[in-house]
Amino acid sequence: MTDLPREVTAEYIAQLLHEIDKAAQRLGYQGRRDVLEIEAISQATGIEPRRVYELLGGAEPQLPPRGSKARETFYRKMVGQRLDMLRKRAADPASPNGDSYRDIGSEVDLSYTLVGHLVNGERSARVEYSSPLEEHYEVDHGFLSKPEGTALAERLAKLRDGLKAGAVYKGLQTLGGEQAALRHTGEEVPSLDTLLDAVDALVAEHRSRQRKDASPAGQDRD
Repeated sequence: MTDLPREVTAEYIAQLLHEIDKAAQRLGYQGRRDVLEIEAISQATGIEPRRVYELLGGAEPQLPPRGSKARETFYRKMVGQRLDMLRKRAADPASPNGDSYRDIGSEVDLSYTLVGHLVNGERSARVEYSSPLEEHYEVDHGFLSKPEGTALAERLAKLRDGLKAGAVYKGLQTLGGEQAALRHTGEEVPSLDTLLDAVDALVAEHRSRQRKDASPAGQDRD
């Protein structure tokens, strides 16, 4: 995945969307509208669907403040909102208010008081707190702590790379049949490393044919 800039801007997100358009079109889609799902992005990043829509439409991502105190407040609020989203998302339908602080705490070995403080933005979510919570809710590392610009850009870059891998996979199948996929049998596109191995195999085969064609025996056949 491409390294992200330190501060993700609307311009950078627009660039990623342009790259997604091109990669999607290689696979026969019209562009981003066919491959972007607002709700799926929200679920993966912790950004509210309305805000995802705004960011994709060109709104500038909110950056953490420069001042230490304001920055701390910013992150506490963000962690609280995302943790609250997780506990309500995973809750039993019979519990509309979401997983209780006590239930969460017992699952991740944190006190229910601390969980409550985190949800309410009253404590800093150090890694020893955030990591077990992210593991418990089966979300990516950094779900609770990445600013919206970074979280969205990482998701878009992952989608872009997946589309590119799909396009390479499709091309290799056209050029080399099933062998180009290196006996891949799953429904998902192989990894880029697997695809690069397939490219290497095709290149080696092509060079071998070239050598045979250039040999005296090959010239006699012509």
